[in-house]
Amino acid sequence: MSVRKITGLLALLILLSIYSLLCMYIAVNFLPESKIAELIYYPVAGVIWIFPAMKIVKWMQAEE
Repeated sequence: MSVRKITGLLALLILLSIYSLLCMYIAVNFLPESKIAELIYYPVAGVIWIFPAMKIVKWMQAEE
C-alpha cells in the first residue's frame, strides 16, 4: 500500500469524523424543532460530505 493511499485513508477518516461532529452540533444547536427542517437538513448534510471525499479519493488514485 502506497504512502498516498494511507495518507488519503487517514484524511478521509479525519474528514468524516470532524464533519459528523459538526453536523450533529449544528442539528442540536441551530436546527428548529420542525420535521420539515429535519427532512431537508439530514439528506443535505448526508450528501455534502461526498464532494470533499471525492477529491481525496481522486488524489489517492492519481499516478505518482
